[in-house]
Amino acid sequence: MHEPEEPDDTTPPGMRRVFDDLEAEFEAGLRREAEQETTAAVRAELGSTVLWEQLARRVDSQVVAYAGTRTFRGRVAASYPEFLVLQAADGAEHLIRYGPAASFAVPAEPPALRPTPGPAVRRHQFALALRELARRREPVKLALVDGTGVDGTIEAVGSDYLEVAEHDLGEVRRRAAVRARRFLAFAAIVAVSLPPARR
Repeated sequence: MHEPEEPDDTTPPGMRRVFDDLEAEFEAGLRREAEQETTAAVRAELGSTVLWEQLARRVDSQVVAYAGTRTFRGRVAASYPEFLVLQAADGAEHLIRYGPAASFAVPAEPPALRPTPGPAVRRHQFALALRELARRREPVKLALVDGTGVDGTIEAVGSDYLEVAEHDLGEVRRRAAVRARRFLAFAAIVAVSLPPARR
């Protein structure tokens, strides 16, 4: 940092004030420059961050998710490259796909952000989560982009679609309870919800 020159005792008081003012302006300029460099570094880091990573850094924060025509509120349980896991206050879990139909509102005051997740997290894909739900025979509610929904049990998961046996969530998935089988492209799904009774 620049060391101010000490005026000698013969410097008139008016000139001393001028030197002091100049020194103060110089110090303020240095502070502004440092703040601008910090802001530029933060913007550069933000410019390379993708949405799922930004939300992964907010695990345990409260979020409002807008998925198609639906609104979900809860705590961020996890964030992966293709979807967010939101834990609702009633115990329900919502897997919300990232895409053009999804947006997220966070508190105005930012929390202390967590570190960016490691490379292992990048392997968690939407299809893998759905396959696990199918394996466990979990009843689910599917919210679709068009505002409608489907209730039932996931029977099978392809590379870009899933098959659902439609039935009331209060009923056990039995042949007599299944009303229809529905094939849904992943692109048609905005959220997959696991009811709180099953959590």
